[in-house]
Amino acid sequence: GDENSNSDSLKDPYAVLGISRKASSGEIKNAYRQLVNQYHPDKVSYLGVEFRELAEKRFREINKAYQELTSK
Repeated sequence: GDENSNSDSLKDPYAVLGISRKASSGEIKNAYRQLVNQYHPDKVSYLGVEFRELAEKRFREINKAYQELTSK
């Protein structure tokens, strides 16, 4: 069923990590590390609750994308 076709759970993991589909596992790892550093909830806590919640959502997306790409 595609009942959640309009939710973010179907985001392209390559797009989430901002890399090309030809990216090597090393490039995937580097992109992931950079984004995790950027969006880590602890790093943005000083910016306020709203931003922190956004960062947490993005953080989860990034982790999910990375797992999808590395579990193949």
